Amino acid sequence: MPIIFRKEFRYHFSSMTGFVFLAAFWAASGIYFALAQLAAGNGDIKVFFAAFAPVLMFVLPLLTMRLYAEERNMRTEELLLSAPVSISSVILGKYAAAMAVFGIGIAPSLTFPVILAGLHAFYLSSVLGCYTGLILIASAYISLGLLVSVCTESQTAAAAATYAVFLFMYLISPQGGISGPAGSAAAFFSLTARFAGFSSGVFKAADVFYYLSASALFIFLSVFVLEDRRLS
Repeated sequence: MPIIFRKEFRYHFSSMTGFVFLAAFWAASGIYFALAQLAAGNGDIKVFFAAFAPVLMFVLPLLTMRLYAEERNMRTEELLLSAPVSISSVILGKYAAAMAVFGIGIAPSLTFPVILAGLHAFYLSSVLGCYTGLILIASAYISLGLLVSVCTESQTAAAAATYAVFLFMYLISPQGGISGPAGSAAAFFSLTARFAGFSSGVFKAADVFYYLSASALFIFLSVFVLEDRRLS
């Protein structure tokens, strides 16, 4: 896994993928913070995170679309599958590298609570909840994007399919407009529906378990698909 991680992490920045993702992420987060917090004179950081969390659906596919589809484009899939490393190490290495790039993306936003603290508006529980929720939902999105990349033939197809899946996840959430019993049932499977509690500083074990289980499931399915492909 460490070898795959280092290879993938370097590749994010030897190509334009990592830079494009970071540029889009930093631009979006800066604009949202300026508009939702500073321009509005609102000191509650959860306003920013509630508005910014859905943006992950648009920027993370820039990071995940090439995670495995690129192996096919570069004709290195057979070499990778025959290498003396386990499929689980390959998948976990790619996932960890994407999470590391995402970590670089959110690092500058740590200054946002500091700025708000300077304005005498700082709520530690809300800050911790927002960052915990953001990392958990990003983990689920990245692992899901990795699964889509494993199942598609090209980066373009991976990006389109990932956007479609993320949009579906949003539409079945309460934010997507579904209400009533059907909305409650659909929201159970939506990755975005459970973020609201974190942004309010509420840590529910069920929500943490849900995101961790979703990430583990998508990683397991990615390993399963590749194992089946290698055996065939």
